[in-house]
This record gives sequence, C-alpha cells and structure tokens, in this order.
Amino acid sequence: MVLENSYRVAKIFLSTWLWLVFYLILSISICYYEFGINVSFPNGEVGMIGTALSILMGFRVNSAYERWWEARIWGSIVNNSRSLAREVIGFTSFGEHAFPAAQQLIHRQIAFVQSTTRQLRRQQGAICLRTLVSNKEYSILEKKQHLPNALLPLHMQQIKELYEKKQIRDFVFVQLETIFTELPNNLGQTERIKNTPFPVPYSYFSFILVHIFACFFPFGMVKELGYLTIPISLIVTFIFLVIEQIAVEIQDPFASKDNDTPMTTISKSIEINLREMLGEENLPIQITPKTGVLM
Repeated sequence: MVLENSYRVAKIFLSTWLWLVFYLILSISICYYEFGINVSFPNGEVGMIGTALSILMGFRVNSAYERWWEARIWGSIVNNSRSLAREVIGFTSFGEHAFPAAQQLIHRQIAFVQSTTRQLRRQQGAICLRTLVSNKEYSILEKKQHLPNALLPLHMQQIKELYEKKQIRDFVFVQLETIFTELPNNLGQTERIKNTPFPVPYSYFSFILVHIFACFFPFGMVKELGYLTIPISLIVTFIFLVIEQIAVEIQDPFASKDNDTPMTTISKSIEINLREMLGEENLPIQITPKTGVLM
C-alpha cells in the first residue's frame, strides 16, 4: 500500500512515458503536415468521443475501486484472530501462564494468517510455518496444497479434544465454534476477490479506446490550436493514461504490488498482537514502510 506521504510522480511517468513519447511524435507530425495538407478532423466529434470515454473510464475506475475496498475483509480476520486469542487465553489460563493448548492454538492461528497471505499471493510451501506448528501437524501440512483450509480442521480437532476433557465449558465451546465459522468465511471472501477476474473485455476495450481517442485528439485540435496542440494533446493523453493505470493498479488488491492490501504488514501485526497476549517477550519487529510502501 502506497502511503499518502510517499506519492511519487516519477512512478506514474515510468509506466506511461513510452506512450507519451509516441503521442508526442504523432502530435508533432500532425502539426507539421497540417500546413501542407488538411489532416484535421471536426473537433465536435472528437469531443463527443472524449465525453463518452470519460464516462466509461469513470465506471472502470469505480469498479476496480470497489474490489480494492472490498479487500478490507482483512479487518475481520484481524478481529477474529484477536477474539480467538482472547477467548482461549481467558478460559484456559492459570495465573499468568497460558495453558499449553492455548499457546499451540494461537500459534496455529498465526500460521493460518500467514498462510492465507501466501495463498492469496500464489506462494506455496509449508516451510514458513515450521516454527508455528507441531512436528505432527507439519507432516500433515507439507502434503497439502491449500494450507489455510488444512489448518482449520486442526483448530476444530483441538477444541473438540479440550471440550471432551472438560478443559473448556459449553459456552466457551460455542463461542469458539462461532469464531471458527467466521474464519473460513473470511478466507472464502478473500479468495472470491482473488479468483474472480476483472472482466477482460471491460479492461481490454477501455485500454484500446483510450489509445484510439489519444490518436484522434490532435487531429481534432490542430486546426484551431496549431502547435499548441502538442502540449494540450500530451496533457489530455496523460490524464487518460493515468486513469487507466489507476484502475489496473487497484483491480487486484492481492497481487503483491505497491497499491495492494498490505497483507504482510497486517499478518505481522496480528502475530505481534497474539504473541503479546500470550505474554511472550521476544516479539517480532513491526514492518515499517520501505520507500513509502507497505507490503
């Protein structure tokens, strides 16, 4: 996630400069040849195309932003993780020490959060969870392709064992069962965002139409503006290219790009919170922005 104080205009130019050079050459060519032959188009028609394209681009960015905004479901994962730790520690602790089963369950929840991040970013492998689960559980997980989904039954199995041993009461079991119902819901919601592709015709044809308009724009302006067509054409083209780039950047909030949901930072924050609730002292270091970007 790009922070507000880290905005870099240079990054925008890096993604658009080739097209700007192309349209600069096109505008110069049109202005040059206008004095020899008539290559201009009626500017009214070009204006109509620009208006229609503006409406389309508005819908394009709005649709992409809705997907980016929906990724806030990670806030629910944070809340459910804290609630799980609070319930387990509160009802299975003796004095200042958490019951070993509580520590095991909370470490497994940290593993669930971290594996969810890796699953959404298409990063496979259980080795990152080696220090968070028991050897027996790790031998099960290393054979699985969907680690978050494989961790949830281990949660439920442990709670069931604690309930059968009378180490947790009925109402605690019900509370934990409610949280365990929410966690796969959270996981499913994030996967729905990740696995539902942005409509290809929508993004593809908006891209094509932006460049068609950018090609026609100087033809419509050259007769009235002359050589002023060059800077004005570049400015208008740059605006539409930036709008298109914004939509591309935010339409997949789990793609591990600068403008995406900072899942690594959120996962680390959850780990710090849960370990602190357990009373652990050697806490991980909170992730800080690098060049103004949180990942």
